[in-house]
Amino acid sequence: MKRTWTGLLQLLLGLFIVSGCAQHPGEDRPVPNPVTLKFMHMGVSSDGRDNNRYVMQLFPTMVEDRFTDIRIATEMLPEDAYTKSMLMQLSAGKGPDFFEWWPMRQLEGLARAGYLQDLTGMEILKAFSPDALEGFTVDGRVYGLPKGFSMMGAWYNKELLERYGVRDWPKDWDSFLALCETLKQAGVTPIIMPDKDWWFLQFGLYPLAASVVYPGDPDFDKRLLDGTQTFTGSKWRDVLNMYKLLYDRGYIRAGSLETGEAQAAAWFNDGKAAMIFGGNWDYGSLTRTGDVPFGRGFMPLPGNAPGAPLILSVGPAGGTVINKNTGNLPEVLDVMAYQFSPSSPLYREFKLQYQVFPAFKGEDVGIAEFEEYAALMQSNESVVFSNQAWPVGVAETLCTGFQDWIAGKGDADAILAAMDRTLERLRGT
Repeated sequence: MKRTWTGLLQLLLGLFIVSGCAQHPGEDRPVPNPVTLKFMHMGVSSDGRDNNRYVMQLFPTMVEDRFTDIRIATEMLPEDAYTKSMLMQLSAGKGPDFFEWWPMRQLEGLARAGYLQDLTGMEILKAFSPDALEGFTVDGRVYGLPKGFSMMGAWYNKELLERYGVRDWPKDWDSFLALCETLKQAGVTPIIMPDKDWWFLQFGLYPLAASVVYPGDPDFDKRLLDGTQTFTGSKWRDVLNMYKLLYDRGYIRAGSLETGEAQAAAWFNDGKAAMIFGGNWDYGSLTRTGDVPFGRGFMPLPGNAPGAPLILSVGPAGGTVINKNTGNLPEVLDVMAYQFSPSSPLYREFKLQYQVFPAFKGEDVGIAEFEEYAALMQSNESVVFSNQAWPVGVAETLCTGFQDWIAGKGDADAILAAMDRTLERLRGT
């Protein structure tokens, strides 16, 4: 699934919904019985810190200020608990009125099970570009409102790298390893990672896979799903061994399995580590001023061999979907239209939280840290994040298996075999 992402930078989000749904400024509406909408979002880290002030505080408060007859009850859970809780609720015909979910393959299961509201043809979709809606389209029907795109890579401390003579970001895997060795020999922690939460391991693995697995086999994931390909015996073994090498050589700080997201971000922001793997969604948490101010950069983690093309890891971002069983569809659409209206104060706060996702037609990313990466997106091919092509559950098997390997149990072959067993169980669901 290679592509360039010029089209995706032309996103245009919906501004209005069907007449009669949205409240207009200055219009008084009676409030005999306020409607309470339940909204759920993944993102509370395992160390107990709420990492999304927008969802937990600003979103409900500002919606209630705008719509006197609507209340928002929000909840956040760590990713694994979030997924399991949501699937249990939806299968029982319950769940929140609307919630955040992942695109592509991870969306397909919910849509085909009949859990999601079909938004096809609704006025709110008319201003979205086809590229924006692609990740939330299943069998030609649209089931969600996308934020835009996400890109995985490495956040890095520019001043720290320049101090040790590194002014150009590594162009291949060998030069990246050389950078890490230079930093380690100078007594600098090359990389800090919060591996206490399994999903952070994806942020190193998928960028490597983009340049290792898919260039010679762009249909790898399709063949996984139709049963003609397995993880065992594939180039995913190379990816796992490459990433484990960073731990074996001490390039990723020891104790990562006991390190949570907030602790790792603080370590990076205080200038105690040169790099941390993540995505553009980390802008808010990884650009806070720590003990020593410094400039940040964000670039791809290069898994390519010298002379081979660098393939980027870029995919559609998550978005908002609506429960098919909500009894409050007009009110949910009111809230979504308000959030996506560029003139609303809610949209401004939304942009502060998710500002790294271009939202409106002609809108640039507008963030200096992403300029170099965005330039590469115009020239280099990319593949979507691997988990976006897999059934929900395969990525967790991958990452929890890797956690075990870091802890001294198992190896690459054991992880791949476990992924095959999980895929076999989930294939077709």
